[in-house]
Amino acid sequence: MAQSNSSTVRKGDLTEGGIVSKLTLFALPLIAGNIVNQLYNVADSVVVGNFVGSDALAAVGVCFSVMMCFNALFFGLSMGAGILIAQCFGAKRQQQLEDAINTAFTLTLILGAAITVLGVLLSRGILDLMRTPDNILEDAATYLSIIFFATIGNLIYNMGSGILRGMGDSRWPLIFLIFCSVMNVVLDLVFVIYLNMGVAGVAWATLLSQCSSAVLVLLRIHFGGYAARINFRRLGINKNSLGHILRLGLPSGVQEMTFSAGMMIVQSFANGFGSDFIAANSIIMKVDGFAVMPMMGLGSAIATFVGQNMGAGKLDRTKKGIHASTAMVIGIGLVMGVLFLLFGHYLIRAFTNNEPVIEMAMKGLRFLAFVYTIMGIGAVVSGAMRGAGASIAPMVTSLCGLFIRIPVAYFAAVLPHQYMGLFVAMASAMVVNCVLISIYYFKGNWRSKTAVQLSEPEPGVE
Repeated sequence: MAQSNSSTVRKGDLTEGGIVSKLTLFALPLIAGNIVNQLYNVADSVVVGNFVGSDALAAVGVCFSVMMCFNALFFGLSMGAGILIAQCFGAKRQQQLEDAINTAFTLTLILGAAITVLGVLLSRGILDLMRTPDNILEDAATYLSIIFFATIGNLIYNMGSGILRGMGDSRWPLIFLIFCSVMNVVLDLVFVIYLNMGVAGVAWATLLSQCSSAVLVLLRIHFGGYAARINFRRLGINKNSLGHILRLGLPSGVQEMTFSAGMMIVQSFANGFGSDFIAANSIIMKVDGFAVMPMMGLGSAIATFVGQNMGAGKLDRTKKGIHASTAMVIGIGLVMGVLFLLFGHYLIRAFTNNEPVIEMAMKGLRFLAFVYTIMGIGAVVSGAMRGAGASIAPMVTSLCGLFIRIPVAYFAAVLPHQYMGLFVAMASAMVVNCVLISIYYFKGNWRSKTAVQLSEPEPGVE
């Protein structure tokens, strides 16, 4: 049974103390974790690009949108669970906190099994529908079939990390991620270089690493002395908790699924430019992740910060935290843009020595260098709105961006057969999303959307 004394319950409290310092200390492990996670993903591409070839690099890259599409609904629900946990924690609702954690873990097991089965059965057909070039189709199908067996480990880690963050701990998920990232790189090198397993080798390395991260995060939740933990003897679905998770997370899940489906459409457009451009686009997505991931980390941090403070009824503190995180993300975006312009060429060459691929990747990266600042503002404000419980608004604004991106990509890239049009479409979507979600922040009714009652803490919890 989880303890409920005040020292335990208030561990990880973001509702007291200096706003900038608390937010920064909480956000830094998330930012570092996202960067490490990007290195985790980059490792597969660097290894196959250098030791197998650019076609293998393209095969791994073309799978990304398919994996995201299958996992998108779960990631939205895990976000909803994390927000609910943060709000219960901030409001000192111990029983609701325990119910939310057990419901979230049960939901993870159910969805993980479903995604694995569907992914293995449908992935080859989806690759065909996406017009995947014949020279990379077999490698892509092999990679996906193995990766989907790693789904349950990936989902448990992500949900477990969300549970820990909701209770104010962003440090241990980072530690586990670093450990498993190093493990992934070592296994990549062993399986590809020494065992000559090709694309299948990096997939198996990912599977083993993700399953290890799942075990570690479960052990931490169970033995870490938090306000609540997973009770394996009482696993099940609490209807009230499930209702809140669905309300908070389903809009984000629908958003992610629609966005991923749109990405698959855009990927099919990219596939029409051949395997060299697929490889170049894959490199850009990996390199620009070093700008995107810190911003997404701040988006996750502000969601927890807002969740706890809205749960505690502290609206002024909530607003100050949102403003501080927006300033941070603008600074990160500007710095990363300069670094990409100065050193992007060296980063791209780490993936391949294929000159046509390098040239296309560099053109795209130069165009996008400072667009990520706009994306970062949108990510932070969207995260804040989700943390407040207003999860429908970020869904709507993101989908508006997507509905701009697809036609722009078609008319600017596919019809004139100019691959740079794909990057114009991406930038257009980021601008639309940022503008719309900012308008909602100033004009919307997000201040009254919390999932828990804000009057008094539960009896016996101070």
